[in-house]
Amino acid sequence: MSPDLLVACSMHNVHLMDVKYALVTHSHRDHFDSTNLVVRKQGFPERDELPRLEFIAPPSVMTLLNTTGVKDSTMGIQRIPILPYDHVDLYRYQIKAVKATHYPAVGDAVNFIIDDGTAKVLIASDTAVYKEEVWPHLEGIELDQLIIECTVGTNTGFKEGQERHLSIDGVQSMINRMKEIHAITDNTAICATHFTHKHCPSHDELSRILREIGVECAYDGLVLER
Repeated sequence: MSPDLLVACSMHNVHLMDVKYALVTHSHRDHFDSTNLVVRKQGFPERDELPRLEFIAPPSVMTLLNTTGVKDSTMGIQRIPILPYDHVDLYRYQIKAVKATHYPAVGDAVNFIIDDGTAKVLIASDTAVYKEEVWPHLEGIELDQLIIECTVGTNTGFKEGQERHLSIDGVQSMINRMKEIHAITDNTAICATHFTHKHCPSHDELSRILREIGVECAYDGLVLER
């Protein structure tokens, strides 16, 4: 729910009123801008009734949402707070949160495993390399899709950045460990995303580098199909 969400939806013909579930990983502004929920307030949309949005996020995000002063009922949302290793059942989706290596000053940042009964995906962003406590929760899950951040890109010398994010060698380290514990298999599709212009080369160059380790390079408008 980044600040450019409404623009991106307009560009790619996505109607936010059709979205039933929203999962937010942490309260950094590039991941959660509460305005995106406030504009659901009755009086903004051209609807008499708002469809309910189930909003899943850690406590720091819920606290930030409180600062809007707008009632949940007015925005048509139902809050579902989540902490690392919690499970949530969303009709056809099973959600599990794992602890992200990110935003340690707050400590509740998560990544999500999503299972619809036919495929399992892990969205590993934002995070640096997972701490040891996380790996037992991924052992043997055999993901169908891994979406992993590569924020620091090819700047493998930026060690401070890699305490919060992944560079190309961090991505490789995560993939190697996941293979060892059968979290991913040879059939798992892997896609890298969440790039910063400051540390990444052009899309073509980064695509070439990622292909060498079996990873697809994401781009705006990419649709992932199983």
